[in-house]
Amino acid sequence: MKSMMQHILNPEIPLQDRLFQLLSTIALTEYIIVTIYSMISGSSVTQILIMFVGMILFTGTIAFRFRSGYRRTGSVISGLLYFLIYPMTFFSSGGMYGGAPPVFAFALVYVFLVTEKWERVATLAVCIVGSGFCYRFAMLHPEILIRKEIAAEHTESFLSILLVTLLLCMLFTFVTEVYKTENHIVQQQKKEIEDLNQAQKRFFSSMSHEIRTPVNAIIGLNEMTLRENIPEEVRENARNIEVASKILLHTINEILDMSKLETGGMEILNNDYHTTSMLSDIVNMIWVRAQDKGLEFVIQVDPTLPSGLHGDEVRIKQILLNVLTNAVKYTREGSVRLAISGKTNENGTYSVLYDVTDTGIGIRQENIPYLFSAFQRIEERNIHTIEGTGLGLSIVKQLLDMMGGTVKVTSEYGKGSTFHIEIPQKVADASPVGQVNLRKTQSTATPRYQSSFVAPERKILAVDDTPMNLMVVKKLLRETQIMVDTAPGGVEALRKTSATHYDLILMDHQMPEMDGIECLHRIRTQENSLCKDSKIVCLTANVGSDMEKLYRQEGFDGYLVKPIRGKTLEDEIARLLQL
Repeated sequence: MKSMMQHILNPEIPLQDRLFQLLSTIALTEYIIVTIYSMISGSSVTQILIMFVGMILFTGTIAFRFRSGYRRTGSVISGLLYFLIYPMTFFSSGGMYGGAPPVFAFALVYVFLVTEKWERVATLAVCIVGSGFCYRFAMLHPEILIRKEIAAEHTESFLSILLVTLLLCMLFTFVTEVYKTENHIVQQQKKEIEDLNQAQKRFFSSMSHEIRTPVNAIIGLNEMTLRENIPEEVRENARNIEVASKILLHTINEILDMSKLETGGMEILNNDYHTTSMLSDIVNMIWVRAQDKGLEFVIQVDPTLPSGLHGDEVRIKQILLNVLTNAVKYTREGSVRLAISGKTNENGTYSVLYDVTDTGIGIRQENIPYLFSAFQRIEERNIHTIEGTGLGLSIVKQLLDMMGGTVKVTSEYGKGSTFHIEIPQKVADASPVGQVNLRKTQSTATPRYQSSFVAPERKILAVDDTPMNLMVVKKLLRETQIMVDTAPGGVEALRKTSATHYDLILMDHQMPEMDGIECLHRIRTQENSLCKDSKIVCLTANVGSDMEKLYRQEGFDGYLVKPIRGKTLEDEIARLLQL
């Protein structure tokens, strides 16, 4: 009995098996009670014998199911109920005048709950037909019914109804408790998944931060190397380091974006943007890659395209760059073509159409459905020499879904592919772009670096707990002649800002003892601060629109992401100091 109860209450056992065990136990209990009552009430030997035979068959079948796990025992018991036990009980207990009708109702519930699918339908149909036959036969041949005294029949009918009602209440109580238990388990699992997502998000953010910090030093110091008058061989090595750093940074960004998409942390931020400016940025990034492989890069822009659009320019760039980068990577010779047009939809909204066509290796038709699956690269054997995480197109698909856009692929294996992208946008400026010439040529000579401003009279303070990052800032700003002071943490920054006025402060976020946000507020509020009105820029390895929004809300005047480039740093300083 103890083993049976453990079986019924064990949530790891399928609900169908537990229901079978419970209902069979209830039915067997009822049978035992009715048999005992029959013996006490003076029923005939024939009646008692029939009850005993039915109880033995019922008990044996349940025990067989419990020990063997045979899943179709419910149908076997249903057959025994309706073709042997129920007819014998029906005719030996007065038919509809005894306790058989309530048992019939309980038996139908039993059959419904312990059988499945087509077996349930077939068994219910057979049972109903069998019961109907018993009633019909008893009506036509009432003489075969074994009748009792009226008082005994009424008592047996009342007892049967009472038992079935009580047992059904027990069943519904069990089902309710099962629902509560299962719901609790689901809620607990949901919480565990949410905690896991948050832990995953923290892990990827931490990983991104920890990788970006040394990469900041690599890219910054490598940029300083490229600024110097060095032998061509050394310059070539420095350029290769720059390319490798960009690939590493792109991989980090893809992993972080994938993490945000999976945990629901990605946001679409819509703003007005200039169409030609956005396309120009894309051309500048792709053109060099195409020329390095000897590919022709062709841009076609519909002259009627609106000059200004409203959407998430950053994410649209990311979508196009991912698709165009793939097109360049998987094309050995020929061309990559980007065609941009627009259309007004039937509901009055506007959509921009981007078609990216290449003459690359193409995609087999059976592989197209797997193109947008994360962490999966098709034709792995043929493309093992091409770098990539397999995340780019998955990110493209998810970003488009968030924006209400679509992507379709047509391809001929061995001859090339076309990605058809449609993104709904609002029109900010309906004036047409006209004839747009985005063609760009690559200069073979590296231009000599020149600082965008010279400001020896200005002072800035760089606050960072990583000495290499402080060194990078000082070196990148060396030719601007701006005075750069440094502080290894928030406490030292407070001491220096109370003694010296700085025009601008570059503040790291994640620092021990006092983080950048707390330091910002202390500088703004401490009585002896000489930098209450100074511009403060968050220079951090924490990336994303959500982080930028946080820093703006906290009161930072600017937001720069590591790894930082010299021109980006100079442009931000010039903007804030109006140089």
